[in-house]
Amino acid sequence: MEFITREITSTNWITILIIGTLLLLAIAKKINAVWFSDFLMLLTSNKYIISSQKTNRLSSFFNIVLIVFQVLSVSLFLYLCLGVFDIEVESHGMILYFKITIIYTVIVVCKILIEKIVGAIFSIDTIIDEYLFYKVSYRNFIGVVLLPINIIFIYALLPFQTVFLILLIVLVVLNSIVLISFYKKNENIILNYLFYFILYLCALEIAPYFILYKLIS
Repeated sequence: MEFITREITSTNWITILIIGTLLLLAIAKKINAVWFSDFLMLLTSNKYIISSQKTNRLSSFFNIVLIVFQVLSVSLFLYLCLGVFDIEVESHGMILYFKITIIYTVIVVCKILIEKIVGAIFSIDTIIDEYLFYKVSYRNFIGVVLLPINIIFIYALLPFQTVFLILLIVLVVLNSIVLISFYKKNENIILNYLFYFILYLCALEIAPYFILYKLIS
């Protein structure tokens, strides 16, 4: 019988990271179990979004915890993507992950701040706040969906390019559906500022992802 050597890459830091993300979910549930339950039902119920219109949850501690969770979970998925697609980068391992996390965090925070400024300029603060909460909530939920996927491909299954390509396409489609549904709801307002809306899509919904890719690679 011939023995085949298997290269084992240390995943200690990833294990600590995953425990940290699970802890963040536990903290979110501890802060408000009702909100957390509604949040987990986001794909089948709008209760979490509708109830948020009564109170400003975008800057709440509950939402901040979920945003941090989203950053960690999505960054880990992007880290795995770089390895699966053999994209050449200068850094590796934990250092690469931290770079991805920092860049992703800066982009998320900058986008929120710029969109808040846009809302103030055009006196549509209420709509912008609703839009930001709507978008951020679904992306936080995507972070939850990605967590078990990350765990499976780190500890159980060998990641394949085809599988990750399908996952990326599904994520893009889901994100597009979420944005289009909100745009459809506010169609009249968008038509009044159509030119600025097109500029917004190019500058804040498309360009940041190209910037993210360039900065990482």
